[in-house]
Amino acid sequence: MGRREAHRVKDVKTGRIYPAKAAAGRDLAHLVAGDPKDNFVWFKIARTFPERFLVEDEHGDWVTLDDASAPVGTLYVREDAPHQRSESGTRLTTLEVDERKLEMVKTALGTRTLRDTVDRAFDEVLVRAARAETVERLKTMDGLDLDKRSVMEKAWR
Repeated sequence: MGRREAHRVKDVKTGRIYPAKAAAGRDLAHLVAGDPKDNFVWFKIARTFPERFLVEDEHGDWVTLDDASAPVGTLYVREDAPHQRSESGTRLTTLEVDERKLEMVKTALGTRTLRDTVDRAFDEVLVRAARAETVERLKTMDGLDLDKRSVMEKAWR
């Protein structure tokens, strides 16, 4: 597994810039009564104080945590806890991704972010499955009235 690039975090309240989210989490764990050794304490801090932090995007600009240009892997601040489903049925997860495949799929689907690419890929698979199901129903006429003469006579009037 390749080494991940750290994303700098800026604490707007103090003006301090942390070299990575983990460093911010270690230093600020006390804000949420968290354990500085917990690798995920940063996410609890970000959910509790979303307006307090900015993250550096690929152009070197400071953006909010939920900004579209925020680096992949930056938590989109939600009310639900990590690894739990939200009311909308989504969940936060960790996933190892083949970057070359991701770039090819982004190009094929016309998407920009990992999240959009995965969502669009899921949509494509669901559409393909629905088409296959429809074709199978047409082959077997299962649940369709298209093989009934009385129905078809009315259809061509």
